Amino acid sequence: MNDNEYELRGFYKPHFFSIFLNGEFDMEFQNLQKNDLGTFVHEYTHYLQNITTIFGLKNSIFYFHYLYQVKKHINKSKHLTVPIEEISFSNGILQGKAVFDRYYGTKKSFSPEYDQIKVYLKENIDTDRPYKMVHFDLVIGTIELGNLCVKEGMARLCQLNYDDEANHPTFPYKSVELLCEILNPKLLEDKRKLIALCILALNSQNSALTLYELLIEVRTEPELNGLEIYEKYIVERWIVHKEEKISIQDFLLSTINEFKETLTGSIYAELHHFEKMFKNIIQSVETNTSPLLELLYSEIDNNEKLKNLISFYGIPHIRTISGHEFYPLGSKEGNEDNPALEFLDLLGQSIVIERVLDYNDDTICSLYAQCQRAEEDITDEHCFGTQWMRDNPCAFKTVSDNWKLNEKINCG
Repeated sequence: MNDNEYELRGFYKPHFFSIFLNGEFDMEFQNLQKNDLGTFVHEYTHYLQNITTIFGLKNSIFYFHYLYQVKKHINKSKHLTVPIEEISFSNGILQGKAVFDRYYGTKKSFSPEYDQIKVYLKENIDTDRPYKMVHFDLVIGTIELGNLCVKEGMARLCQLNYDDEANHPTFPYKSVELLCEILNPKLLEDKRKLIALCILALNSQNSALTLYELLIEVRTEPELNGLEIYEKYIVERWIVHKEEKISIQDFLLSTINEFKETLTGSIYAELHHFEKMFKNIIQSVETNTSPLLELLYSEIDNNEKLKNLISFYGIPHIRTISGHEFYPLGSKEGNEDNPALEFLDLLGQSIVIERVLDYNDDTICSLYAQCQRAEEDITDEHCFGTQWMRDNPCAFKTVSDNWKLNEKINCG
């Protein structure tokens, strides 16, 4: 289950809080070229979607349960062959994956030629339950809009504030703007409103359908800005969960707590760094505010807006094409100047999982370039395919030893 958020110049691993940039990064944003800064903003937006929306939180909660069953399979197995296959997942995991897949929408990234475009709702049936999906009719064919279109559409809109020359394929990146152009074109005069609607839409299971509905609903109140739209609908819109109506605000709070508990049970390290993040997110939800939208409507410099966001929400692990790495620093006393242990734990699990489940086409460890650049080169011949046999300490070895991979993997 490889669930990276894909973008042309980078990607975000939503369950391991890690950004890869096919460019450079510097916390002094004025030092970055426009396209590198825009790419970072795009991927950082995916990070915000991950930790502040019901869809993003639920997706990671599900992934950590999935990962638990992978670990359970490894723990119970006496012998393993890489890539590990035929893991017996529970019905709950299989059903959960089916739900996420159902609302994912088109996965193809492309720019088709078309003369006109229409939008319609298509009713489907799954396990005897009807559900609707948003479709574009391009005459030459149809495209299904889902959660991917909303996530990428919002990230693109945020990116354009920093790189107005960013060039994306029409789908999935421009789907949100196309939908708005059809249903509520006047709203495009202030695209911050569209970002607000995307945030609200991602607080639902079927975000494309929710966005469709919201674009129609807000026609009646054109005077509201994006922040006011968010503040209104976060409490007025409801989610039906287990046949009970719950406001987005209340359901989001309960989901944050569920996410925190699940994350705690998924890593060995204590959540010192994440505690501040959770506290800030909960405070913003309880006070019915969106720091992102508040900053978008503020008059301060764009780079200052970004620094304020990072101060509030923290920053994920970042690695660049040149092999540089940037870690969030620890918040525990005595560890303030070192990488936060939670991120080292998550990073180790990430590279082990992608190796043993064969997520990468190459068997070389994805951190090889970074380890080569370290003050003390800790690489050896096992970095190229048999990482579990390493003797030198590294992120892979720490997790691999905990999972006893060296004792279990059939290397022949």
